[in-house]
Amino acid sequence: MNKTLLSSAVLLGLIASHTPLTAMANTISVDVQTIAGHKGSQAQPLIFNQDKQSDNTLSHWLFASEQQGLMLQTVLMAQTQQGRQTTAQAPLPAARLLVQGDFELLAFSDPYALTLDRKADRVRPIMLKEINGKPTTNILPLLPMGHFEINWICIQPRTQDGNIYVWFGGESGKSEQWLLGNAAHFSPKLMRSQSIPVNSTDCAIDGDMLYVSEPEAGVWQFDASPFADTSAKLIFPALDNQITGLNLLNAQLLLSDKNGKVMDGKGTQIVSFSAPSTKTNDKTELKAITKAQRLSLAINAGTSVQAKSATFALYDDKNDRYLFTEQALPQALTQVPPKKLLATSLQSANTAADAQARPTTNAENIVEIPAWVESAPSDRPGDTMDDPAIWVHPTDPEKSLVLGTNKHWGLLSFNMRGEQVQALPSGRINNVDLRQRVKLGGKSRDIAVATQRDGDKLAFYEIDAAGKITEYPNQATNMTDIYGMCLYQDEQTLYVFANEKSGRIAQYRVDWQQNAPSIKLVRDIHTPSQVEGCVVDEAQHALYIGEEDKGIWRFNAKADASTEGKLIIKAEGDLVADVEGISLYQGATLKGKKQDLLVVSSQGNNSYLLYQASAPYTQVGRFRIGVNLNGMENGHETSIDGSAETDGLAVTHLPVGHGVWQQGMLVVQDGHNHLPDANQAFKWLPWSSIVKQLDMQ
Repeated sequence: MNKTLLSSAVLLGLIASHTPLTAMANTISVDVQTIAGHKGSQAQPLIFNQDKQSDNTLSHWLFASEQQGLMLQTVLMAQTQQGRQTTAQAPLPAARLLVQGDFELLAFSDPYALTLDRKADRVRPIMLKEINGKPTTNILPLLPMGHFEINWICIQPRTQDGNIYVWFGGESGKSEQWLLGNAAHFSPKLMRSQSIPVNSTDCAIDGDMLYVSEPEAGVWQFDASPFADTSAKLIFPALDNQITGLNLLNAQLLLSDKNGKVMDGKGTQIVSFSAPSTKTNDKTELKAITKAQRLSLAINAGTSVQAKSATFALYDDKNDRYLFTEQALPQALTQVPPKKLLATSLQSANTAADAQARPTTNAENIVEIPAWVESAPSDRPGDTMDDPAIWVHPTDPEKSLVLGTNKHWGLLSFNMRGEQVQALPSGRINNVDLRQRVKLGGKSRDIAVATQRDGDKLAFYEIDAAGKITEYPNQATNMTDIYGMCLYQDEQTLYVFANEKSGRIAQYRVDWQQNAPSIKLVRDIHTPSQVEGCVVDEAQHALYIGEEDKGIWRFNAKADASTEGKLIIKAEGDLVADVEGISLYQGATLKGKKQDLLVVSSQGNNSYLLYQASAPYTQVGRFRIGVNLNGMENGHETSIDGSAETDGLAVTHLPVGHGVWQQGMLVVQDGHNHLPDANQAFKWLPWSSIVKQLDMQ
């Protein structure tokens, strides 16, 4: 039998409500230590960042109590020697009260603990710091009242941006991601909302992945990155299950059921809390475990690689007690699996073939560079904003503008603070590009052109020295379903490369007749399938255009040149389809050498790639645009999110301001606008921040 199908079968059998989790494994006899819960709910290991490499055999745990508050429990860890576990016989010391209150649920990541204050029905953040070897607390302000009853809390520290996030979820099918700030600055803000399965029971975080369990179907996986969409995958199918706890160990999912059984993602039992206890602080050790919940764990310090062990913790709701046990880990759980988390299937309701294993990759280690400015959002929901262009002011760079298309309405312009300056109701325009100081009609003009999908036309605009945009009459084309475009200036002649979804690319010469632009078709070129984003390197007379599923083509841009092109960069490896926005940064300095760079939107994984614009087209950089706690949104200083699922982008090497803006900027369309959820917008950042973060010099 196929291994992954066996895994699914094991899961469906082991976790079904009619079959105990131990159906295919012998009961593992372990020592279970119990602590009175005082109407508890959840325990978490107290591990400070500076203590992660400590050899101390004392394990410190936090737990929540409705009767007392936030408690600290010290556990003397067992010693693992030559593969055998030996346990200290001393009874557990009494728990210490850290913060008095009526608390339920608990999550911790240095330095923040979050719990649900039942009296206020709001989340209570608590800062915990270790001073002279002892934890100290600072009670922080309550978070705002939520819009649903909270049933679980998962905290999410991110190394990519240095920020700490938290997820709240409820049985109603709603959840929220909050940005707490960083370790030094607590400034909570709602990041986004996320629909989840109803009646969810628990959550777990692994990097940028959120896992949520539900009784009806199993375990779901969500992208927890700040710039993610709202899609979900059922990665652990288990119908009518008894999953009450989730956690991850070395990027491998662990689950617990109501009877205190813990198993891995292949159906192998790791530990059972059902064995009688030999050490206890209460009188309930002989009572059956029938309502265990909230699986927590911690790798034990001081254990060898060959005999690594972990402490597991559950809350027994029926008997109001916390259960702790130490277990030597099987070798499979001591190593991070390469490039995948689970060998289970992504279940589909359609066909049996969909049950084949579909690997779920770890979060990629891609540099995140904060956005600096966010534009005013679209006036309507949905996929509206699409493509930007940058107009550089002729005398005052700080007065430069970002032009952007609202493909349901028209053309917008924004100042460098993100405030909307002008809105022209041009109709369903899709892509836009501009050239400055173009000779047309006997004078030098700044001209912008956009594809007009109403009637398959080209929309023309002129921008005066103050940045005011004037629209000219549309020009008809012979295209069908016009889509993307870019401009090319060859000496004194301006051309438009417009494309359609068939892969046809039409080159039009721009003339001036009757006080307005006019166009004439000069040739057609073709790619095998749909294209959109393109840019021309005028120094090389090279047209670069993205075939969305295949990669980037290069053609000779001259009107009388060959129509044969070459696929120079394939959509593989770091470049993940769709290949969308493409722009050109001129004169970048790489290792002391000046060269032009292609900037490309890798839409399939929310990243941006830099390539040399000349053969061999080497990739020289890769990054994402991330959260900025001190950004600018629509003219106001505030925290702003990054960007995701980018369609169009634009870049300039010319100064657009002073200081960091003197090397130009990159602007991108953001397909998922969060912090909080809002309509689509554009985000931009100075090119100098890219150079610095990627160490390009």
